[in-house]
Amino acid sequence: MPDTDTPAERRNPDLRARRRRQTELEIHAAAVALAIERGTDQVTVDEIAARAGVSARTFFRYFATRDRALVYDPWGISDAVDELFARTDPHEVRLRDVEEAFGSVLAKIDNDADVGAAARMYKVVASSPQLMAAATAAANERTDGLLATIPATARSRVRFMLAVAGTVLFAAFREWNETGSPTGALGAPPVLAIYRRLCRELPTL
Repeated sequence: MPDTDTPAERRNPDLRARRRRQTELEIHAAAVALAIERGTDQVTVDEIAARAGVSARTFFRYFATRDRALVYDPWGISDAVDELFARTDPHEVRLRDVEEAFGSVLAKIDNDADVGAAARMYKVVASSPQLMAAATAAANERTDGLLATIPATARSRVRFMLAVAGTVLFAAFREWNETGSPTGALGAPPVLAIYRRLCRELPTL
């Protein structure tokens, strides 16, 4: 794969963004597949790049480290939050709005033909304290980036709101995996149903 944009991509920023997204997804999928096969500690950047069909140089154009490739958000959860704040006054955004943004992405996961991919990624990350730390750092960076774009008067409340919603989201993913939902276990609820139930339970805690 070339390491520079094509003329068509330079003329069309949307095409460039789609190409970047596709390459990120391919590298992430390769990283997760190798981590499942060998264990996270046995996977190198060179191996991930080779599995994804790119050079190591290209890998580092997209991800700073191997761990960041593994904890990449392939479903666009962070993008959904960014879009929410881009179209709404940050002072007017409420927790339920963030919950709906997360819910729209979870619905896509439930309807994905390869819903098991979400479960595989979660298991890889949750089984490694190092990856959990990387996932937390990545989430904090995205939050800090968002906060930098909104008025200072709204930042404390928004930071707190995102932390609460993110904790509920993590709890939903954990329960989803523990109940066997991604494997199609009989009677197991979809992740969106679990998330919505936890959101309803939150005010009762």
